[in-house]
Amino acid sequence: MIVRDGAWTLYHHDAMTGRSTWHLFDGEKDVFRVDYPVDNLISENQDVRNSAEKAWRGDWHRVASIPLNIAHDSGLVQAHSEGDDRYVKRFLNSSDNRAWRTKEGHL
Repeated sequence: MIVRDGAWTLYHHDAMTGRSTWHLFDGEKDVFRVDYPVDNLISENQDVRNSAEKAWRGDWHRVASIPLNIAHDSGLVQAHSEGDDRYVKRFLNSSDNRAWRTKEGHL
């Protein structure tokens, strides 16, 4: 059975993680696309954000839960490893990344 998404053909699906790898031949080369399900994580992050205390007291706060592929592809992991706190703060404070936040506020 061949599964398609437009011109893309399903190459591999991991039922445990929900990760799907798709293949496309663009006329010159093979192109692969990897899709990760994130709807549950986004819902969980929103629930945690809504129930989190508004105050920033204490030493430790969970401020985000980010899929590893996004953390790596965005440069967040590298910035954190290199101690680039400005990049990490800019990433986490960006409204584009609000779905990954688990606590309101500005870092």
